[in-house]
Amino acid sequence: MAYNKFKIPTLKEQLGIIIRRNYWLPKKFPDVAEDTRLMESLQEAAKLYLGSEKARSEFVVTPVLQALLRKNQEKFSIFSGYEFSIDKIKGLSGFCDFILASAADTFVVEAPAFFIVETKKMDIDDNAIAQCGAELYAAHIFNAQQGKPRKAVYGCVTSAYSWGFLKLEENILSIDPDYVSLSFRNPYQVLAALQWVVERSLSNE
Repeated sequence: MAYNKFKIPTLKEQLGIIIRRNYWLPKKFPDVAEDTRLMESLQEAAKLYLGSEKARSEFVVTPVLQALLRKNQEKFSIFSGYEFSIDKIKGLSGFCDFILASAADTFVVEAPAFFIVETKKMDIDDNAIAQCGAELYAAHIFNAQQGKPRKAVYGCVTSAYSWGFLKLEENILSIDPDYVSLSFRNPYQVLAALQWVVERSLSNE
């Protein structure tokens, strides 16, 4: 079993996770500065084939996360396609699309890992949420094992155009029902949401 084999009932039965859909993101995010490089990347992406998860991950999600990193220099590192095996017996193993960890300029994930992003098909379904929830549970264990526990670990499941945010605090997985939309002409609502989550993650709120 691996992260992508988890289902919503499995999270409850095997990991003891309580799943709730509730509003925990703010109604309005603080504005973020425009990013010329991000806009140029997305305008180029608009001319490309984006029919696969891999294409959307490379040409849309990655530029957004790179823009986030530019706004937070020396605060964290991004790991793409990283094997994050924490407990194979519990099925907490496999590859994560993106992991953000609070250590800059490193080649391995170091605790605390605080944010996980999964790129999925056009519709964000329960299976994608279950996979991300299992990865957040693994990150919670990883941080505790490394002596750097976090109050909450955050995640996101995205089609590139729609971003659904998750928060695992203790054994409660909170899924915000309001997904944040991204357009090629205006990616800043998503970038602002990511910035808001990063600031709370780094301050361990």
